[in-house]
Parts: sequence; C-alpha cells; structure tokens
Amino acid sequence: MATKRYRITLTVEVEDDHVAYDDPEWIADAAWGALSNEYGLVCTYDRFESLPSKID
Repeated sequence: MATKRYRITLTVEVEDDHVAYDDPEWIADAAWGALSNEYGLVCTYDRFESLPSKID
C-alpha cells in the first residue's frame, strides 16, 4: 500500500487560565488524539516552540 507523509504546523493561542498555558505537550496530545482516535491517522509530534504572544 502506498503512503504519503505530511508535516503540518499548528499555531495555538492559549489564555493564561487554560491548563495548556504552560504545557505545550497537552496541546500536542490533544491534536494527536483527535487525528489518531477520530480519524485513524498515524501521527507523531516533536519540537515545541514558544512564539511571541502577539502575532502580526
């Protein structure tokens, strides 16, 4: 069976009272869970990057 691999970048804005505010892995786990459990896609994640609070 032929396969393709895609890399997708998500940018997520998190308010300071959300559990994910200091836990980027929480966000990655949520995205991984949705793609894996809801859509049956095999996916992995790595490399967390903090961005400036304001994006132009």
